[in-house]
Parts: sequence; C-alpha cells; structure tokens
Amino acid sequence: MGTGADAGGGRQVTSRDTALGAEHTLRARGASRAGRRPWTSHLLGYALVAPLVLVMLGVIGYPLINTILLSLQDQGVVGSPSSFVGLQNYTDALKDSAFWASLGRSGIWLLGNLIVQTVIAFVAALLIGGRGRWAKASRTWLLFPWVIPTVAVAVIWQWLSNSNYGILPKAAAAVGIDGLGSPFGDTALAFPALILMNSWHWFPLGAVVIYGALQTVPAEIYEAARVDGANVWRIFWKITFPLLQPVLFALGLVGSLWSFNIVDSIYLVTKGGPADSTTTAPVFIYQKAFNQFQASDAAAISVLTIVMLAAVAFFYIRLAQPKEEL
Repeated sequence: MGTGADAGGGRQVTSRDTALGAEHTLRARGASRAGRRPWTSHLLGYALVAPLVLVMLGVIGYPLINTILLSLQDQGVVGSPSSFVGLQNYTDALKDSAFWASLGRSGIWLLGNLIVQTVIAFVAALLIGGRGRWAKASRTWLLFPWVIPTVAVAVIWQWLSNSNYGILPKAAAAVGIDGLGSPFGDTALAFPALILMNSWHWFPLGAVVIYGALQTVPAEIYEAARVDGANVWRIFWKITFPLLQPVLFALGLVGSLWSFNIVDSIYLVTKGGPADSTTTAPVFIYQKAFNQFQASDAAAISVLTIVMLAAVAFFYIRLAQPKEEL
C-alpha cells in the first residue's frame, strides 16, 4: 500500500515519509559512528602536528618555565648563586610605581601604534588598489620602509630630526618655525615621535594584508552600489569596511601584541629617556635585567606582563571578534 492511516486516524503516512524517516535514521547512525571514531584514526594528523608542537615547546615552553623559576629566586646576574624567595619579587613589582608607569606608557604606545599604523595602512592599501600608473609604481615602493633594518630606521630618523643638519628642523625653519630641536630629546614630543617612526617602519605589513583582502571583494558589489547612487564615502562604510572586519580583527590582535613587545626601536633612539618618558614595560624589563642586574625582578615583571597581555587578548577576542552572520 502506498498510504496508511496513523493510530489517531489523522494524517496519512505515505511511502515518501517512510523513506525520509529511514534516510534520517541512517544519517543519525553515521554521525554517531563518526563521533565514536577511535583515536587511532587521527594518528596521521597527530604525527604531522607533532614536530611543530615540539618546536613550540622548545622555543616558547622552556624559556617560559625557566622565567617563572627565575622569578621565584633572588638572582642578580643570570647564572650567579641565588636562593628561593617565593612570591617576594612579584610583591615588590606590584608595589613599584615605576613598573605601573611603564605599563601605562605601554598602553599609550600600543594604542598609538595601532591607530596610526591602521590608518596609514588603510589609506595606502586603497591608493595602491587603483589602476593608475602611480598606483602600480607605489606597489613596489610600499615595502621599502618594511625591509629596512630597525637599526637603520633609528639612524635615519635621528638624522632627519637632528637640530644641526636634519631636514625636518630646516623645513620647519623655512616656514617660520625657528629653534625646533630634535623631538627625541623633548619629554613631550619623544613618545609621539617614536610612535610615528615605528608606524612608518611597520605600516607596509598591514597595507599588504588589507590590499590582499580588498582584492577578494567582488567588483559587482561596488557596481551595484554605484548604480543605486551610493557615493565613495557610503561605499566605504557600508561595503568595504564591514567586509574587511575579519581581516582588521586579526591584524589588530597580532599587531597589538607585536607593538607592545617592541624594545629595539625605542632603546636605539632614546634608551627610555628623556627622563623615562619613553620607558615602556619591555624597556623597563630590559633595564632591570641588563642595566641594573636584577634578573629575578625582571623575570617577575615579565611573567606579570604575560598574564596581563593574555587577559587583554582574551577580552579583545570576546568583545571585538566580528559576529558571523547566518
């Protein structure tokens, strides 16, 4: 029979319903069997990942454990005799006003680099995405600041801002601003100047990533928006920016962690001065370990910084991660 009545005498059950029910049952059984796959079926995946895990444990795991053990001692120079002091170094670090001041400067450094680099990278990516001759040429020169070594970048910017022969003071004098010295020697200008220098050095990385993401946006979307009468500004905010949010989210996370841990750009130019105005947390740790020879104190501050960075990354992922649209 092709049809039959149910027990309540209501809706009739057809042969098609029976077939669909059987198919659903088979799929459910297959899914349950897939969920009960033995761990041996993943041996190939484990074997492929194992070398990377071992490298990560050696490169990250061992130094981290060693740093934690060092932070529980009273060692001055690494390798010198020491004794166990427990959490005393952490207590001293949390009571140190210089540590909190350096942490605050690190927050300003992080936000400043994130904003400046993102804006410059976004503008550069939009410019090199054009079709003109200038846009094609700029794609080659865009990576120039990125490939320059950090030492060379520090020397170049010190030369540019030198009060005796620098181009920037002479250009300022040409427009009527006399007596402009090097911003790196001014307690009020040193930090913004370093943020600008570091952003100039690293913005090409973000520009390349954003440019690649722009190439994935279908041209038909822009054409449809122009047909509907949308201007350039509206197209950017309603189409380009929302579609690039996943890329900007990842770039912001990686770039923030990267910028926070920068030591060389700051130390090569100002060494944390003048008057500690550019001493960020990583520079403070470096000075503790290699200038003041307080290795255990530096290790304790490093562990505290790692915990704080992990908390910032956690909340950033929870709050700023783009929502997936169904």
